[in-house]
Amino acid sequence: MDLYEKITELGTMGYHCSQMIMIMTLETIGEENSQLVKALGGLGGGIGYCGDTCGCLTGGACAIGYFLGNLAPEEKEDEQMKPAVQELYQWFHEKTEEEFGAFYCKDITHLDWGVIMERCPALIADTYTKVMEILTERGILEL
Repeated sequence: MDLYEKITELGTMGYHCSQMIMIMTLETIGEENSQLVKALGGLGGGIGYCGDTCGCLTGGACAIGYFLGNLAPEEKEDEQMKPAVQELYQWFHEKTEEEFGAFYCKDITHLDWGVIMERCPALIADTYTKVMEILTERGILEL
């Protein structure tokens, strides 16, 4: 199954963009985490359908944090965490401004289902691919 087929399948199952990115990231490493995926549901539609920051970006940042964040107060965050998320943010900001002239979910999609179906699958695929690239380039994942 190619990336777009996977995204379409997950979409028909009712997952939001943030959840899709996490599901595909977890599948890449052969894991599942239904509670984590459930939690990311709050990021859909620009954080609770408020149209704010796109779930692709927030889901991608969470996917990076899954590998580089800290788990407990005594565990230090990996030094690559902030630069990795910042790289994703910069890339996403430039991409969405160039392609859509906008950065926020409401401006990219107008919170219109037809526009979402037209624009979001490619944005989800590109963001997931960028997350994998960031993690691979830093030696976190071997693909």
